[in-house]
Amino acid sequence: MIIRTAQPLDHPNIVRAVKNKLENNHRLQRLQDYYEGKHDILLRRYDDPTKPNNRIVVNYCKKIADFMTAYLVGVPVKFEAPQQILDSMNYNDNADTTQSIVRNMNIMGLGCELFYTDTDGIPRFASIDPRESIFITDDSVEAVLTAYIRVYPDPDEIQGYFVNVYTSTEVTPYSLSLSVGELKPAGQPQIHFFNDVPAIMYPSNPELAGSFEIVMTLQDSLNKLFSDEINDFESFVDAYLVLTGMQATTKDDIARMKQDRVLLLDNEGSQAHWLIKDVNNAHIKAIKDSITIKIHELGCIPDVENLGSFGTSGIALRYKLLSTEIQASRQERVVQKGIQRKMELLYSIYRLTDPGIGEYTDVKVKFERNFIMLTEDKLKQEMLDLSLVERHILSKETFLITYRDLTTEEAHAELHKVAVETYKDDWASDVSDYNDGYNTHERQTEREVKNAG
Repeated sequence: MIIRTAQPLDHPNIVRAVKNKLENNHRLQRLQDYYEGKHDILLRRYDDPTKPNNRIVVNYCKKIADFMTAYLVGVPVKFEAPQQILDSMNYNDNADTTQSIVRNMNIMGLGCELFYTDTDGIPRFASIDPRESIFITDDSVEAVLTAYIRVYPDPDEIQGYFVNVYTSTEVTPYSLSLSVGELKPAGQPQIHFFNDVPAIMYPSNPELAGSFEIVMTLQDSLNKLFSDEINDFESFVDAYLVLTGMQATTKDDIARMKQDRVLLLDNEGSQAHWLIKDVNNAHIKAIKDSITIKIHELGCIPDVENLGSFGTSGIALRYKLLSTEIQASRQERVVQKGIQRKMELLYSIYRLTDPGIGEYTDVKVKFERNFIMLTEDKLKQEMLDLSLVERHILSKETFLITYRDLTTEEAHAELHKVAVETYKDDWASDVSDYNDGYNTHERQTEREVKNAG
């Protein structure tokens, strides 16, 4: 939740913000439920308990969110930064944190990240559930972040919540009882040293819409089609047998017929047939296929199992991934902006002990798309660049950085090792050649002395 206001963040405004957040959390909870497979079809009930009521979930919502997340950050984001910053990123499991943030962006339309320092004074960061997050910005054009509120339930109190308010200088803990609407301090304000509000918001889009939110009605229709198809099959199995012109048939006759598997029609007008619903399976399949295609289209994910006339070449796959790439590029810009702010917060902390650490704007970030069927194209490009290295058109350093995931410093170190080893090998070879020549000369001299004597 994002609130734009110029009002001071006093107690009444904090309580008002928390109440609005909790009242509007039902939408985020519904999105999370659909991601987890808790769809409306599971709540379907019939007045007749004997009527088949299968409730099948074909969860394309999860597929869309997971595919978009894996496509963008399935391959961890790479950084070129001072070793101190890289160590901090690894210590905080940055790859896992980023993946959690992007997953929340795709599910609920917003990712949230919170910074803090642990008991050892080490800066930490973690992905926070958007259902617990309130971002407060000013009403300027830039919408500068002025505060962050984290609200989560107090397990020991009914309608009780913990509320932590973060500003650019300190964090203040509160406890809130909604039953009485009272906000009480739960401890003393604690100063932090990030020199800014230690929270980052990652809006997936201006509307804060989840990646699958647009297809939820189609998802409901698909669930209903699959469920009703199984219901029709069960109804067919339990179909009614209609006996015409056999009014004298008794229960004993029916029992004997079921046991003997024989039905005798002794009257000319007697008939027997099943009473079933006429189902057009081809039409139902066409509807299911149409809905599935529309879900892939609106959800911006490819149907790689049905590439059609485009085949499986890299060009065909890139065409199929066009809408996916457009969506991923938008999210990449959001994540890139969040990473820049993350660097700014980390540099603020580490500059206290290392004033010469440099500027956060010097950090280089590289994203790599994660789609296994494009690996062949990547290998071809690697072989091409390797040939350019052999022809001295591309530097070895650039090749190592691009294809071996090395930083500039690591590439320099590796090339230095190679140079030293090459020098040692050349020196050893020269010494060996010298020794071989010297020994040959000595033997020749000995022979000449012997022959002269």
